[in-house]
Amino acid sequence: MALSSSRRFRFTLLFLLAMTEMMPVALVSQALPILLRRSGASLQTIGLLSMVLLPRALKVFWAPVVDKIGARSRAGRYRGWLLLTHPLLLLTLALGAFTDVPGLLLHNPTLGVPALLWLTIISATADTASHGLAVNLLPADERGGGNGVQTAGMMVGSLLGGGLVVLLVERVGWAAALLFMAGSVLLPLPGVLLYREPAIEGAQHVELAEVLALFKRPRIGRWLALLAAMTIGPAMIDVCLQTLLVDRGFALAEIGFVMGIIASVSGMLGGAFGGMLTSRVGRERAFYGLTLLCSACLASVLLTRVATGRALLYLGLSLPFFGVVARATLIYAMVMDRSRGRVASTDYTVQVSVVQVAGFVGLGLGGLVAERLGPTAVFALAPIVTLSALLAAGSLFGRSDFHPEAIGR
Repeated sequence: MALSSSRRFRFTLLFLLAMTEMMPVALVSQALPILLRRSGASLQTIGLLSMVLLPRALKVFWAPVVDKIGARSRAGRYRGWLLLTHPLLLLTLALGAFTDVPGLLLHNPTLGVPALLWLTIISATADTASHGLAVNLLPADERGGGNGVQTAGMMVGSLLGGGLVVLLVERVGWAAALLFMAGSVLLPLPGVLLYREPAIEGAQHVELAEVLALFKRPRIGRWLALLAAMTIGPAMIDVCLQTLLVDRGFALAEIGFVMGIIASVSGMLGGAFGGMLTSRVGRERAFYGLTLLCSACLASVLLTRVATGRALLYLGLSLPFFGVVARATLIYAMVMDRSRGRVASTDYTVQVSVVQVAGFVGLGLGGLVAERLGPTAVFALAPIVTLSALLAAGSLFGRSDFHPEAIGR
C-alpha cells in the first residue's frame, strides 16, 4: 500500500506494463507485415494477417473470467494474472526465436497462424489484467497523466516490437531479435512483485448480472457508438502506411527506422501532449481540440504523395501517429471514467473491444478503398471520416459526459 501511494511507482509500473504488452502486438501488426512484404507476400495476405489480432477485440468474452477468478487469487486480483501471463509471453517468444515465423506464415500458415494466435491471446489476457489494475490504481484526477504515461509506454513497446525488431532482423537475425523481445517482457515483474494489490469489497462475488449492468448505465449506448465512429477514420490508413515505403523500394533498415523509431517517438510525444492537455484544460475542451488535431494530422499523410525528399516524407508519415495517439490518451481516460472498480477489467475491456472491432472495420474499409481507388483516396477520406465523428459527438454529448463525478461509478 505504501508503494501504491507513490505516484512515481504507479506511473512507472503502468508504463512498463503497457510497453511490454504492446510489443507482441507491434511484432504482428508492424514487423511481420514488413518482413512478409519483403519476401513477396501480397497485400491481401498481409491484410489477412491482421485477423491474428482478433483475440484482442474478443477478449471481452474472457474479461469477466479475469475479474471473477482474479478476485479469489491470493496473489492479487489482477496481480496474479500478470505473474502468470508475462512468463508465458517470455516462453512463447523464446520458442518463436528458433522458428522461421515469416517463412512459416508464407509457406505453412496452418502452423504459423495458430502460433501467433496463442501469442495474441496471452498478450490480450495480460493487457486485460493490467487495465483492470490501472482503473483502481489511478484516481480520476490522475487519469489524464496516467493514460499519457501508458500511451507513451505503448509507443515504446511499438518501437521495440516493431521498428527495432525489423532493424535487429536485418543486423543480427530473427533469433536474436525475438530473444531480445522475450527478455524485455520481464521488465515490469519486479514492480508487480513489490506491489500489494488492495482487496475490493465483495469482489469475490462478481456475477453475470453485475457484468451486464454496464449496458444499463445512462447514455452508455451513445458512448459506445461514438467510440466506434471515432476509431474508423484513423484505422483506414494503417495498411497503406505499413507498405508505402516497401512499395517505394526503401531498404529494410530505413523502413524500420521510419515506421518504428520515428513513428513511435512521434506517438510518445503525442501521448505526453494529450495527457498534459487533458490535465490542464479538462476532458471536454481536450476532446474537441485533440479530435481536430487528429484530423489535421491524418490529412498530413497526403504529403507522402507529393514528397520528393525524405524530410517531407518522414513528416507526412509521423504526424498521424502524433495526432492519433494524443487523442487516444484522452479517450482511454474517459473509458476509465466509465469503468466500475469491482468489475474494472470487464468494463474497460468491453469499451476497448468496441474500439478494436471498429479498428478492424476501418482497416478493411481502407483496404477496400485502396484496392479500388488507390492509397491517395484512403489518405483523403480518413480525416473526413474523423471530422464526421466529431460532428456526431457535438450532437450526442453533453457537458456531463465529460465529468467523471457526473458519470458515476
